[in-house]
Amino acid sequence: MTYARPQFFYAPQPVADTPEVASAKVAHFAAWNAAAAAAAAAPDFGPVPVAAPFISAYAAPGAYYGPLAGVPAIVNGVPADTPEVAAAKVAHFAAHAQARALSG
Repeated sequence: MTYARPQFFYAPQPVADTPEVASAKVAHFAAWNAAAAAAAAAPDFGPVPVAAPFISAYAAPGAYYGPLAGVPAIVNGVPADTPEVAAAKVAHFAAHAQARALSG
């Protein structure tokens, strides 16, 4: 029985940037460095805002215990689509069907 020789695969060399990409990179890093220098020159450290104390809805007087407004109905454990989403899905799948019909 003979075994195949091991094959050594080498990664290809990286692709060189085109002149347009190279100049865009230079412009990007120059703008980034200018923004970093401006941020370092004028830091915006200020007083840290303190959050308001948390008050539980269950402890608040007159708290509402009913269903939340705007929460969609749950169908088989999944939120049901709103009418807008359902209409968008119908239009989306109709466009797919039309494209499929036109392509063959």
